[in-house]
Amino acid sequence: MNRHSYDPERASALLPLLRSITAEIRERSEAIDALELELQDLGTTRRGRERRGDIEGDLSVERRELRVARRELERLGCTLDEDHPLRVLIPGADGELDHGFAWSPLDGKLQSLELLSR
Repeated sequence: MNRHSYDPERASALLPLLRSITAEIRERSEAIDALELELQDLGTTRRGRERRGDIEGDLSVERRELRVARRELERLGCTLDEDHPLRVLIPGADGELDHGFAWSPLDGKLQSLELLSR
């Protein structure tokens, strides 16, 4: 069996892990947005220049950790849905996303993509 294939039972078993990964993605994305806003608001004072370096370092860490979280999804064979933020697409039993499932922390329900596309 392909390690990136999930029947409904195996897909359901992924939900606690997906909940954790999407929470991290959301938190990291929010932190990046806040840091980018802070960076935009900095003046050209000496304190502003000093703070700029700290913010850029923090941004680098947050972006790297966001990439790590996304790679964790990929390692599971899953991907984020580009049309619905934080919705995770899970491959089906044949390993194809089209025949798989969707899950979002916003509603918490595992849904068949075949049923959603009808």
